[in-house]
Amino acid sequence: MDGRTIIKRVLIGMGIAIVVGYSYFALEGYVRGPRIVITTPQSGLSTTTAWITVAGRTIHTSTLTLNGATTSPDLAGNFSESLLLAPGYNIMKVAAADRYGRTVEKTIEMTLTESGISNLEYRMGTTTQATSTGTSTLRTL
Repeated sequence: MDGRTIIKRVLIGMGIAIVVGYSYFALEGYVRGPRIVITTPQSGLSTTTAWITVAGRTIHTSTLTLNGATTSPDLAGNFSESLLLAPGYNIMKVAAADRYGRTVEKTIEMTLTESGISNLEYRMGTTTQATSTGTSTLRTL
């Protein structure tokens, strides 16, 4: 082989590598799809706090929902929403979709313990009293 043939093959190989590399760069959002990274809270935890903040980051998404309600991330993709937990076991679903219609969903499972429930009742103005005939609940307005 002479020098011209080697140079020609090297240049053709470099050209193909550049085209393939640029194609992947241009189509990365489509290839990887939407992603959700939840920073707080961790799934599976038990808490005594009724009010929690669900926060995280989305990548390559056009719509974001938290328990079916649309929420808006900022320009960097960060989101933060406050939720009130129900007594006992709670499931929160964060779903995102990209502009191509592909979706991804993350589930957060948490438990609100008894001390958190009594704290919530205090904030809402409900008082529980134990009497000799049973338990009564008084609601102050």
